[in-house]
Amino acid sequence: MKWHFVPQPQNLVETEVTQRDQFRNDEVDLSDTIVREAVQNSLDAAIGEDQVRVKFRWVNGCSGLHNGYMRQLFEGHLEHAASAGIELNELDFNNPSALIIEDFGTRGLTGSVEQKDDDNFTDFWRRHGRSHKTGRSRGRWGLGKLVYSSSSLLSSFFGVTVRSGDPDPYLMGQTVLGFHKYGGVEYPAHAFFSELAGEDPNNQIQVPVRGGDVTAAFCNNFGLERRDQTGLSIAVPFPNPELDLENMIAVGIVNYFYPIITGQLVLNFDDIEINSGNIRELANRYATGKISDIDQLFDFIGEMNNTPESDLLILKKSWADDSKLDEDDIEPEDLENLRERFANKEMVGVYLPLTIKRKNKEVIESGFSVYVKRPEELTKGHDMYVRGGLTLPGEAKFRERKALGAMIAEEEPIAAFLGDAENAAHTRWNTQAEKLRKNYVNPQPKLKVIRNSVVNLYDLLAQSIEEEDEQALMEFFWTELPDQPHKKGRRGKTPPDIPPIPEPKLKPARITPIKGGFAVLPGNDASPDLYPVRCRVRVAYDIMSGNPFKKYNPFDFDFNRTGELSIRTDSPKAMLVDRKANILEFNINEPDFRIEVTGFDHNRDLKVDLQTLEASE
Repeated sequence: MKWHFVPQPQNLVETEVTQRDQFRNDEVDLSDTIVREAVQNSLDAAIGEDQVRVKFRWVNGCSGLHNGYMRQLFEGHLEHAASAGIELNELDFNNPSALIIEDFGTRGLTGSVEQKDDDNFTDFWRRHGRSHKTGRSRGRWGLGKLVYSSSSLLSSFFGVTVRSGDPDPYLMGQTVLGFHKYGGVEYPAHAFFSELAGEDPNNQIQVPVRGGDVTAAFCNNFGLERRDQTGLSIAVPFPNPELDLENMIAVGIVNYFYPIITGQLVLNFDDIEINSGNIRELANRYATGKISDIDQLFDFIGEMNNTPESDLLILKKSWADDSKLDEDDIEPEDLENLRERFANKEMVGVYLPLTIKRKNKEVIESGFSVYVKRPEELTKGHDMYVRGGLTLPGEAKFRERKALGAMIAEEEPIAAFLGDAENAAHTRWNTQAEKLRKNYVNPQPKLKVIRNSVVNLYDLLAQSIEEEDEQALMEFFWTELPDQPHKKGRRGKTPPDIPPIPEPKLKPARITPIKGGFAVLPGNDASPDLYPVRCRVRVAYDIMSGNPFKKYNPFDFDFNRTGELSIRTDSPKAMLVDRKANILEFNINEPDFRIEVTGFDHNRDLKVDLQTLEASE
C-alpha cells in the first residue's frame, strides 16, 4: 500500500480545487466547517433511531504516534507536496500530530470498494462536487470532505471504515494538493494512499486495504478506538493550528444543540463530553458569546420536543397560496386562542402543510412545524431553522423581535426540498440553487413561505400584545406649572422629568501602543462581571486619505503568515480564538489580562480598532 499519483492526461482540461473557499471564509472558519461536516455526515449515516456519537481527539508522539511511522506513511508523497507549494519545513516529523474524528452508531461507508457505484464509499472517496444524498440527508454538494484535507498542513487525510456484516476495517487515504508539476510531469489535484485493482495498468482503480497488519498498525499508531463497531474514523495528519479546541466545542454546541437536547447526538472533544444532560452547563461555559438566553432557548427546545403533534394547530392547505402566512389562513376563533396563549407567554405551535411539485410531474404532500414563544426576561430574539436535525444559522432574522421561534422540517419530502436549496456550507438557503431549479416546479415561492413562516407567525400573534412605554410621547405633550406665575400673553409650560444621562458604559478592554505594535489591556475601572467577553481587533497601516481598514494590503502584513508577527497572550486569562489577514479575535476570561502584538514596521503609523462582539457573534 502506497501513494499513487496518476499523471494528468493531455487530453483533459486542467482543473484546480477552488471550492475550499466555501468552507473557510469571513463567515466560517476551519473549526466551524470541520465540526459541521463531520457531525452532519455522521447523523446522515445513523442506524435507524440509534443515538450517534462523534468524537474529536488530538494525538501526538506522547500518545503513541511514532515519528518513524509518520515518515513511512508519507514516503512518495512529500516530493509532490513540495512541488505543490506546501512548506515542508513547517512540519515537525520528530513530533508528529493528528486530529482524529470517529463516529459510532453509524453505518460506515457502504457500497462497493472495488468499483464505482452510487453508494457512500464511492461518493466519499471517488467523487468531487457530486452527491447522491437525498431526503433528510444533511450533505448535498459532495464537497464537504474537502474540509478534511484543508485542515491538514499536508493537505491529506486517512479513513478507516467498518460496515455492517463485515467486521474487517478498510483503510484508505487521499491528498488534495492542487494541480502541480513534478519531475516535468503534470498531476491533477487528487491522489490516493491505496492499493490498485484491475489487470489493465491504464485502467486500474484505487482500492482500500482490508484488515491485516497494515490496517492494524495504522489503527494502533493513531490510537483509533474503533474495533468491530460500524462507522467511520478519520485521521487528519499535522492539523492546522487554527483548529482550536474551545472554538470547536462552541461550534458543536451552537450548531447541534437541537439534536443533542433531543437525544439524537452526543459529542466528545478530547475528554469533554456534550450530551443532553450537561449541554446547558457547557453552553454557559463555552458558547455564551454565540448563543443568547441559553436557559430560555434550551427550555423552549425541550418543550417543543415534548409537544405531541396532536397539540399543533393544522392549517388549511391553501395557507401558502399568497406566499405568506397571515390572519386569513387561520379561523378567527383559532387565531384568538393562539394570540391569547402567546400573550400569556405560552408556546404556540402550528403545522403548515405544503404541496411540492417535482419536474418529473410527481406531486408530494408534506409539511413542517413552526413554534413561537415569548418567555420572561428574554434579552434578545432568537429564531432557528432546523432541517433534519441540522440548523442553518444564516437564516436567523428575528432581530428586534424579542421572542423565540423555530421552524422544524423533519418529513422526508420537505427535508429533501430544503436540502436541495442549501449552500455548500449548509448555513443558508438559496432560491437560485441549481438542484432546486432542476428538480422542482416553481420552487422560489415555496422556499419564501418556508423561510418567512416563523417571522410571519410571530407578527400575526404579536399584534395583540400591548406594552406600556411611559416616555413614548414625551416630546409631544407638555404639562403646565401651576405654582409659577404666567408671563403676560404666554402660558408657562415645561416638559416632564427627563431621565438622567446614563453613566458611561464600562469597557472590558482598551488599546495602548507599545514598541513595535500594540497591547490590549483591561478597560479603565472594568469590573469582573464584564468577563468573559469576546473581542475583535482590526489592524492596518495608516494612509494619507480614505479608510485604512478598507484599503488594507496583505503585502503589508498577514496574521496567518508564520513568524511574521508576534502574538502573546497570558492564557487562560486571554486566548486567541481566530485570526484572519488583519483581524484577531480573543476570548478574554479574566480582568487582569495582557495581550501583546508586535513585529510591525516601526516607520509606519498603525491604526487599531477594538470591538466588543455581541453575544450572537
